[in-house]
Parts: sequence; C-alpha cells; structure tokens
Amino acid sequence: MKTRLLAVAAAAALGGAATGYLLAPSAGDAAARPAAASRAAGALATGTLHAALNMPAGDRAKAAALGYDLFDVDPDAGEIASLPKGGRALLWVGNTTCGDFQQNSTSAFADTVKRFAGNDRVYGWYLSDEPNPDQCPGIAGELRRRADIVHRYAPGQKAFASLTDWPMAPLKPSETHLDLIGLDPYPCRSGHDGCDLKAIDTMVGQATRAGFTRKMIVPVFQTFGQSCSDGEKNWRLPAAGEMRAILTRWDRLVPRPAFDISYSWGRQDAWACPALADADGRDGNPDLQSVMRTHNLRRTGPGLPERDPAPAPSPTATGSCTDPAKG
Repeated sequence: MKTRLLAVAAAAALGGAATGYLLAPSAGDAAARPAAASRAAGALATGTLHAALNMPAGDRAKAAALGYDLFDVDPDAGEIASLPKGGRALLWVGNTTCGDFQQNSTSAFADTVKRFAGNDRVYGWYLSDEPNPDQCPGIAGELRRRADIVHRYAPGQKAFASLTDWPMAPLKPSETHLDLIGLDPYPCRSGHDGCDLKAIDTMVGQATRAGFTRKMIVPVFQTFGQSCSDGEKNWRLPAAGEMRAILTRWDRLVPRPAFDISYSWGRQDAWACPALADADGRDGNPDLQSVMRTHNLRRTGPGLPERDPAPAPSPTATGSCTDPAKG
C-alpha cells in the first residue's frame, strides 16, 4: 500500500490478491493499554483516527485540514515532532509480503521501540504490509516477536499489519499477537461502471473467520486509480458518489474502528495514479477530498457514543454501487 510497501505485480506473481499483508507473549487486541506518561504534544487526536499513505511532509498541513490526524512516518524523532498539531505517528518498521523487515535485527527493533515508548505522539507500529503466509510460512512468528516487543516495552502503543485476501488463518491473533489489522478490498476496477461492494463483505468475513474481531479491523479505502500509472491498469479512481457508497458499506460493517486508511494520498508511478492528492474536483478528477473531509471530521470512534445501529449487509446483498452523475 506504500511506495516502500505495496508490490502489486509481485503479489500477482505470488498468487495474486484479487483485491488489493519471544518475549512475554500476549494475544493481540484493540483494547486501550496504559497511556504513556508524557503529554508533550498537547491535545492529541482521539476517537477514530484517519491516515492517508504516501504523503509528502509538505502535504501534511493540507491533509490535516481534511481531518487526517494519523501519519505514516519512519521512526525519527524530528519527523514525529514536526507532525501537525494533535497529529499522531504510525511508525513504519515492517516488511512487504515476504521481504526483509526494515529493521531485521530483533535487538535493533527492540532498541527502537524502547526509544519511542515514552513518546505520546506515537500511536503504533506498522509491522508488515500484505504478509503472505503461503509463500513465507515463518511470517507469523516474525510478527509475533515484534508485536511482543511492542507490548513489552511500549504497552500503550499498537502492533499493526495490513492484510489482503491471501490466507489469514495462519496470521490469526493467537499466532501473531497483532492488535489491529488493515483490510484492503479495492472495489472499483477498470472497465466496470460500478464498484463491487461485496468485495468488502468478503474480506471482512475472511478476517472474522480467521479470529479477528470487528474492533481489530482497520478499513482501507480505495482513493486511487491506475489510469496514469506506469504499471498495471486494474483499478480506477472512484467517483464521489461511489466513494460515499464505499464509506457507507464500511461504516455498516466496522462502524467505529480505531483508525482507517486512505490509500493513496500521493501518486506511486507504478501502482497509484491518480491518487487522493489529485482528486480535488479539478482537471477532470472527482472531488474525493471533500468526501473524505466530511467522513474524517465526524465525531466517531472507540469510547464515543454509538451512531444509529444498522445491520451488517449480507454477503449476497447487492454488491455494486453506481454513480450516474460521476461525482
């Protein structure tokens, strides 16, 4: 999902995601752990946080005005300190599919976690993007070791990985000790007038059958297309009405997530072009930024009042969304 993460072509070569990753052990969950002692960042964002990947530092203020308050950054004290006021950090230290972790040494990773354990602006640790247990059978153990380090040294922070529609059962919470998982069913494909919302139901069902609770799921929204990418042309940018339908579907399935992700804010030459940074209603692109601003600025999330409940849709329910007005 990231410039240094997503490898769609490699994923296809490995068997292809149709949609689109010991210390004192403890099973993962999304429950709050003791907060860090310091409050140096002032009033930090609470409720459901909102992240958008592949964001240049110069775009963060603009994104913050759209309600984005969780930023995917490297474990660098200066970069964390420079985040917009109230913004929090999701630190990338992971691997993609079966690749090497950014910090391969367990001791080096533990030292990094210890260094940022007292930093209240650090929300959590991005441990892996689309790990494939069929191709790398030891990946669950690698994730567990890293999640246990987070839980031991930074108990207020989250261990996170993003999964796709490769087998999830080997990555179940009891094996990986993850607190939160991202799911990335991208429903809007090139050559199709509507978006297949059933893809969202299918992947959520796959995750729950693997033992992940709804509270552990982080929705990943499709805010990219591939019409101007250098690589494959499998996906297209949703229209504004289609984006609202995607958000509504996720809202019914996972109504109060810990955070959600927009993929992608910035362009990736091979995989994501155009992206959310382009989708401002100009140059023929839909105004997805306004749609996401409305979504992001709602007051929702863990510990906040429930919105009006709605039953989750059946997997057999109508699964396409159309937008005749195209925005």
